[in-house]
Amino acid sequence: MQFKKRNTKRLNLDITPLIDVIFLLLIFFMVSTTFITSPGIHINLPQATAKTNTDKPKSLEIAINETHKYFLNGKEIKKAVLKSELAAAKKITEFEQLIIRADGKVRHEEVVYVMDTANQIGLHKISIAIKPKSDDKTDAN
Repeated sequence: MQFKKRNTKRLNLDITPLIDVIFLLLIFFMVSTTFITSPGIHINLPQATAKTNTDKPKSLEIAINETHKYFLNGKEIKKAVLKSELAAAKKITEFEQLIIRADGKVRHEEVVYVMDTANQIGLHKISIAIKPKSDDKTDAN
């Protein structure tokens, strides 16, 4: 007995729209990233292999130099009034992010103090500035 073969259509999945959406998302995230520039205060930042951004976002900047002086957006302030100065700056300008630029020789305790103070006044987006490592040595393996 001979059976008749059924004529079935092959189902094909077209992924072209999926690729289009992924490329659009990639372009969106590339365009919408924030970039950070260095302030005019000379600070030796610790080095890391990650790249830093170059555009200035809407953010507060705290700089701590090697002599343990604090600067809020370029203006020198005392450590004792850090909380009130941050709170006043946050109220006036409604900044959402705090960038900490600490010299590499500054104790970790001072950076944590700034982070804790910012957290107490409601600044929860905190970034620590670094400078990229220069790739002077190339591996010859």
